[in-house]
Amino acid sequence: MRTLEQIWQEIHALPHRYIFYTRKEIRYLPKILSDDEHIMALTSGFMNNRSWLAVCTNRRVLFLDRGMFFGLRQLQMNLDRIQAIDSSFGLAFGTIRVWDGASSMNMGLVLRSSVAPFVRTVQEAMDKYKRLMVHELAATATAAHQTATQSDSLPQSLLLNELERLARLKTDGHLTDAEYAAAKAKLIAH
Repeated sequence: MRTLEQIWQEIHALPHRYIFYTRKEIRYLPKILSDDEHIMALTSGFMNNRSWLAVCTNRRVLFLDRGMFFGLRQLQMNLDRIQAIDSSFGLAFGTIRVWDGASSMNMGLVLRSSVAPFVRTVQEAMDKYKRLMVHELAATATAAHQTATQSDSLPQSLLLNELERLARLKTDGHLTDAEYAAAKAKLIAH
């Protein structure tokens, strides 16, 4: 488990951050972040008339609200489940909306200068995570192909499972039509 000091070092290394009345949420981050999870963006705002901390990591987007004396509200969306992230802003403040297809989290009163960097970082993290999933799928297909080459036939059930997984990625919006076609062709060729 990382220490609070290590978390603060990560936060201070970020090019954009907005921490308004959310230090108590930051103190809780070492307890909920895994050792291989890294903070990529951080901002704060208001949801349900309370201050919340929004954190984008290399795995998920977290929304944290730590009570003054006790309690914690934690909402999260894994990067592969996020369908869209939207934003808007006025003169000084803006809003960020993260949507997973079934529900959304809307955070308002986010400092205008931190809205675009947070949204851009989440979009980049989603894209990187999507590419990682495609590479894992390709590696699985390559391993299956090597196994099939050794046994002279590709197990039909493995091929079907991988094709179904690929179709889900495309349906969920994680793959473009071109990426889907390329990955499918690679699977079938093996």
